[in-house]
Amino acid sequence: MLSSHTKQTIYSWLLDLTCAFCLIGLFYTLWLGHHPLFTPDEGRYSEIAREMVATGDYITPRLNGVAFLDKPALYYWLQASAITLFGLKEWALRLWPALMGVIGCVSTLMIGRWLFNRHTGWLAAITLATSPIYYGGAHYANLDLEVAVLITLTLYALIAGLQFPAGEKTRSHFFLAAWILAALAFLTKGMIALAFPATITTLWLICSGQFRSLKEMLFFKGPLLFAALVLPWYFLVEKANPGFLRFFFIDQQVLRFLAHGDFNNQSAWWFYLPVVFAGFLPWSIFAAQAIKDAFNRKGLSGIDGFFLLWLGTVLIFFSIPKSKTIGYILPIFPPLAILTARYLDHFWQENLKREKLGLSLFLLMSWVVLPAITLITLFKHHAMGPWLLIAALILALMGGIVFTLARQSRSLGTGWAAMAAGSILFCITFLGSATTLNHDSLKPLALQLNTHLQSGDEVVTYYKYYQDLPIYLQRRITIVADWQAADIPERDNWVREMWYGIRFQNTSDWLISEKTLWERWRSPRRVVVLLDKRRFQQFAALSGNTVKEHGEYGEVAWASNR
Repeated sequence: MLSSHTKQTIYSWLLDLTCAFCLIGLFYTLWLGHHPLFTPDEGRYSEIAREMVATGDYITPRLNGVAFLDKPALYYWLQASAITLFGLKEWALRLWPALMGVIGCVSTLMIGRWLFNRHTGWLAAITLATSPIYYGGAHYANLDLEVAVLITLTLYALIAGLQFPAGEKTRSHFFLAAWILAALAFLTKGMIALAFPATITTLWLICSGQFRSLKEMLFFKGPLLFAALVLPWYFLVEKANPGFLRFFFIDQQVLRFLAHGDFNNQSAWWFYLPVVFAGFLPWSIFAAQAIKDAFNRKGLSGIDGFFLLWLGTVLIFFSIPKSKTIGYILPIFPPLAILTARYLDHFWQENLKREKLGLSLFLLMSWVVLPAITLITLFKHHAMGPWLLIAALILALMGGIVFTLARQSRSLGTGWAAMAAGSILFCITFLGSATTLNHDSLKPLALQLNTHLQSGDEVVTYYKYYQDLPIYLQRRITIVADWQAADIPERDNWVREMWYGIRFQNTSDWLISEKTLWERWRSPRRVVVLLDKRRFQQFAALSGNTVKEHGEYGEVAWASNR
């Protein structure tokens, strides 16, 4: 029979778990589907999932009918499940990223409480949940947050297991859970699912003098279970698309990391430093001191050292390749949130001095509000202007409240709560502006065309691919381009994206040349062509002025031969 203390402890954990899921879940699902899909990522990955549901082929991911083998399939399976359950709706397509974001925050609360105390756990969860970049990742339908959360859970399972004595069953269960989570991450993004946990954990075991524990982690059941979960899909997709394994592991995993070839978003090594600072605001004003305090406790040998090594490994790893994308750095934020929570909890318990809090708030005002006002000045005639003004006013108001509280009280609690409230309002405000930001979506045009298109009509894009067009039309489209051009491998764009898949199948029916387009234009079949409106006059002339209907939406024109 459980003692009253044990019952109280279980109740406390269950209460925290329930409250965190409900509160963060509400915050993360609010306005989830109020804006169209962003391009290219949301349109691209959602279309792959839609095609899985439409064709019933859950082995080979396909984008507009073309094999898209850059990434594994788990994320598409999750999106496909949402489409099957709830239909083709924006909120359904973003549901899994939002749920993964909630899981990431709640698990941070749990590990913070387990390793340190309840106060630290809640501080870490709310800090992570209100970080703009993490919140943004949870509202963006691509793979970045999913793989970040799965890697985070893998590392949480490893550090939790290492808190138990060697040989204890609970320790082995945590290690086994880590292998399962790593397998899911491997099915989401590939080799980084093993690279991060292996590197971070090995380094920490060496620093803490527990290197012998590494052998225990590599016990037979773990790798066997990992292989059982991972290998079937890789085997089946290689069987269906011979050459996939070399393309995926060498071209997309190794060569992309080493930046051999042309990839988008080539940036300097320090690219992620301002990204992390801005993405972690307002909590980044405490980050440097939090890292310093963590190192001063036990260096890299204590529990804090595990999170320091995690932070440093991720930052260095993604700073090496020339190709950098903001979402890649998401795995850095859970350890940063935990270290910051540790720092805040320490001073909360020690009665933080007004001067230190006042200095932090001065930095908050200097680094957040003033840049926001500058952006308003730069974009005063832009559609984002009103939203930037609202965001700046929120930050200024909350900064003023916290500064006033700091001068009147030594308690950090009220000031921290005001900062958290300000960050929540800030995140919601920018989510509300998403429609304004999303000026490239073709949803309105696609919905308009859907009312006129018949099943036998052919939709063609002319030297352009609109990533959200197939999903809103719910059909494969024909694309005109020079698919034999010698420079395709040298350019990281949608043409190369499709060109990679040509080697795995015959796509000549819908990836066509301009010559083929004009043959079809003169046929009895109705053809609707979408193109950049600046090319419309040239297109009309090439057609011999046989355009029967035409129109435009934004920068896009459309024309029909019937």
